[in-house]
Amino acid sequence: MPDATSAAVGAPGVAVTVLMPMRDAGEYLRAAIDSILQQDHRDLELVVIDDGSRDGSRERVQQMSDPRIRLVDGPRAGISACLNAGLAHASGEVVMRCDADDLFPPGRIRRQWEWLQRRPGFVAVCGAFSMISPAGAPVAAPLRDLTEEALDGAERILDGRLKTHLCAFAIRRAAVDRVGGFRPWFETAEDIDFALRLAETGPIGFDPFDAYLYRLHGTSITHTQASVRRRFFEEQARDMSRQRLAGGTDALMRDEPPALPPLDAPGAARADGARLHMAQLLVGQSWQAFSEGRRRAAIGAAARALASRPLHGAAWKALLLVSLRPMRR
Repeated sequence: MPDATSAAVGAPGVAVTVLMPMRDAGEYLRAAIDSILQQDHRDLELVVIDDGSRDGSRERVQQMSDPRIRLVDGPRAGISACLNAGLAHASGEVVMRCDADDLFPPGRIRRQWEWLQRRPGFVAVCGAFSMISPAGAPVAAPLRDLTEEALDGAERILDGRLKTHLCAFAIRRAAVDRVGGFRPWFETAEDIDFALRLAETGPIGFDPFDAYLYRLHGTSITHTQASVRRRFFEEQARDMSRQRLAGGTDALMRDEPPALPPLDAPGAARADGARLHMAQLLVGQSWQAFSEGRRRAAIGAAARALASRPLHGAAWKALLLVSLRPMRR
């Protein structure tokens, strides 16, 4: 397997590059890698960017013999810099991303590759995604009600109607280069910022299938980074998009980065845990099922929310109301 010392930039091209940023991926790493290498579309490379793992993850990748794996050193300067390091070693015509604790469902790469081959005018295609528990059990599917193929995905992304995950995208490399990669100022929400800038470059399709399985667990950056900080970067990504659409530039392009929220502010260090996130998603799923007339599914989702977060008031309320409230006819 090519390592960082031997993986040469500009290697012979492949159809698809999958970027996998990695730092202490632990028990989930092997499943994530297998979900890529076992795809029925074989013309691919998996660029694993090790950004300073200390738990043996790097050694586990080095022991894998599949020649499609390329192990690259990350700069240890944040997620954006890590992804840019992977792009520097990517030779694929189409680029995808899979985090080292998540999964690609079977058939995903072939489906999105063929979708782009049929539509040369599109810069990217994205799908829906589902959330799974640490053990891999289904938890929630935020886009389950979107069933139609949409050829206005860029418009939906820009106005906030299509809230999918960047890891559910397949992007032409030429479009990645036009966007300019990931912006290091974003400590998180780099995916939202990238998706918004991508949507400004050309049409993006939405193909309604689960293209990604996002694992909810307590050690992911979403659930360990201070909530105030994470929400700040998400808001800035959307605000900067509005700035570009209105005037052509944003604060970073003008070298006027906003001040970061202080880390010593009250509550600034508090992170939203994975169990709370899971409970919130399940409450939403419960109300969705109830609105569709599926009482049993609604009760089941509310009960799973309580199992995840027993003191979550919204889950108790949902369980009570979906059990007792009359169904709409």
